[in-house]
Amino acid sequence: MAKATIDKDIMDILGPVLGEELAAAVIEHRKRTLKRPLTAYAARIQAREYLLTGDPAGAAEMQIFRGWQAIKCDWYLKEKAREAQSINSSTRRTTVDAARDFLSGEDHSGDAFGFPGILRH
Repeated sequence: MAKATIDKDIMDILGPVLGEELAAAVIEHRKRTLKRPLTAYAARIQAREYLLTGDPAGAAEMQIFRGWQAIKCDWYLKEKAREAQSINSSTRRTTVDAARDFLSGEDHSGDAFGFPGILRH
C-alpha cells in the first residue's frame, strides 16, 4: 500500500470519531512527535477506545497533550477523576490560608494552623 493510501485509510477511520482536524493532529502526533506512525489496525483500536471514554475529542486531546502513544478508556477516566479530585481539594482550607488569617491580626489563639492553644508572639 502506498503511504498516501495508508494515511487516507487512517483518516477514514479516525475522522468520523474525532473530526478531520483532530484526527490529523493525532496522526501527526504519532508520526512526528513520537516517531511511531499509526497503522490502520491501531487506528481502529484507538477509535474504539476514544468512543468508550464518552468524550472522544477530550481523550484524543489528552493523548496529545500528555505525549502518550495511545490512550485507553480507563487511563482517560482515571486522569479525569484525578483532575476532579485536585479541583475539589483546592476548595479546602490550606496551610497558606491559615497563615494568611493568622498574620492578618485576627485572634486565632484557639485555632492557629489547626492547633488549639498556639498563641501569637
